[in-house]
Amino acid sequence: MQENYEYVQKGIRILHPTLAGFVAMRMRNIYRDNWWNEVLVALSDHENELPRYGDYGELVDSLDMANSLRLIQRRKAEVFRAYLDKDAFVMADELMGIRNKVAHIGQQDISALDAERYLDTMARLCAKIDEDGAKEIRDLYNALRYAETANDTVSDGEAFADDPDMRGGLVDDLMTLIRTKKIYKTKQTKKMTFAGKTELYPVYRVRLDALYYNDQNDRIATWISDYRAKHGKDSLGALKSDEYNDVVENFIYESNPDSIKKTQKNIVLVGQQVPGVILADGRVVDGNRRFTCLRRIQRETGEKQYFETVIMNVDMNNDRKQIKLLELAIQHGEEEKVAYDSIDYAIGTYRDVVATGLLTEKEYAEGTNESVSEVRKRIEVARLISEFLEHIKLPGQYHVAKDYQVYGLFFEMLLVLSKCDDHDKKRLLQAVFNNILMNAYKDQRKFIRDINNLVKNKYVSNYLQEQDKLGEIVRDKFVATVPTCKADIDAFAAANSEIADDMSASLERNLLHMRTKTLSGRPSENVAKCKNLLEEIDPRLFHRLDADERKNLAAELEKLSCMAEKFKKLLSVSE
Repeated sequence: MQENYEYVQKGIRILHPTLAGFVAMRMRNIYRDNWWNEVLVALSDHENELPRYGDYGELVDSLDMANSLRLIQRRKAEVFRAYLDKDAFVMADELMGIRNKVAHIGQQDISALDAERYLDTMARLCAKIDEDGAKEIRDLYNALRYAETANDTVSDGEAFADDPDMRGGLVDDLMTLIRTKKIYKTKQTKKMTFAGKTELYPVYRVRLDALYYNDQNDRIATWISDYRAKHGKDSLGALKSDEYNDVVENFIYESNPDSIKKTQKNIVLVGQQVPGVILADGRVVDGNRRFTCLRRIQRETGEKQYFETVIMNVDMNNDRKQIKLLELAIQHGEEEKVAYDSIDYAIGTYRDVVATGLLTEKEYAEGTNESVSEVRKRIEVARLISEFLEHIKLPGQYHVAKDYQVYGLFFEMLLVLSKCDDHDKKRLLQAVFNNILMNAYKDQRKFIRDINNLVKNKYVSNYLQEQDKLGEIVRDKFVATVPTCKADIDAFAAANSEIADDMSASLERNLLHMRTKTLSGRPSENVAKCKNLLEEIDPRLFHRLDADERKNLAAELEKLSCMAEKFKKLLSVSE
């Protein structure tokens, strides 16, 4: 078997002429006929390694790998910044260290992991200059990475290729397919913590048709509620794995097409860099986006793709709690992960802590590195979301709540509701649900702020009475409606827009009443404050005042007396 050192040397031989040609061309573009003199000046400490003159081809050939990298470092600002980005300069610096290590390695071999890293860096830098050369180095990288297992393939592993229904339990344990063309072990490892133990797990290459999306994933579960609402409760269960994967892939792609395209392009260029995590039955616990990109690449190129992943040899039913803790640690414990949608996160938390009792609030908080109070608030928001969906006759259709974008509103409602007694809580929630249903507000933040002001200043009672009556009208009209989606709700609201106008008018009317009452009460409050301040003065101290201070005090008291008389006259006139 070929030594790792030889793979690296081959990579250098591919990169070197490409790099030297690029450096020479850019130097000549800037310095024209004087370019070689500038090379000699830049490399004055290595001029004994270079010819004094020669034709262009000879001069380019004389630039070895080290001097090519030195020129990039030393003429960064003047020449190369216009052609290379920040990452390229970092890789050039790293390659200088790699070149030095390889040149002085002696009789020792390079470790497989180091060799992979060196080739990866070469391929990445080469891709900035020449994609064909980068592909050659990437082929070397793959040949090294999978050298052992590629030669160990013993069977075709096609037993379920014609009917790859992994979700149907055709293959319970992918580990039985190791050393087939379906799955084989790489030299990579990944450190993971499972059931309280941190270990290095081997990484495998698994063919895509042996995998399926995890329907228990919080993001995917919300999308699935949309699909089932449109196609029937059991619609997904009737699909084979490929069909099911196509549906979920479309959800993932449509959620952020630009991000998926960017990741896909990067995988095409440099391969999958971060291993995923799957269960032994092929369920993808971590790596949905990478799995999606690889499926798209396979379709577009017609070439078999493999998902690089750790395989957790555990059972979804028996180890469900530990698997969920693992998923939480992966999804919420790494900064580079894509942020969860707030409603996906809330509903997922509610399902795991309340609906199924899989985890306690404390266990969930520890799994996501949050406080218990944060978890508890998110669960309460999820309760409100669920109650709202029941209210509009679309229970469990969490995608509808996402369309309404109500997470922020309900989160703020928690504080408002805490100021109400149980009876008013229920009435206020019904009022808010009806306002959302009828599209009765334009600005969500202003709506909840206005309601909070009514509650805080104890002017909510009349508002609730008016909203109760409007709610009865909505209920009477809505009773005959059988909605199947948000479009049906929007149609109902549009057909009864006068109710929405009345709801908005009710809020504005009560806000105006509150402001008027508040303003009318302020003069007496201010006079009372003045009186309290005067009462704090101790007359026994007057004899200690000098003549000027006595004069000033008397003048100020006279002003106060005049103001008091003026206000009395104005009050008597207004009566």
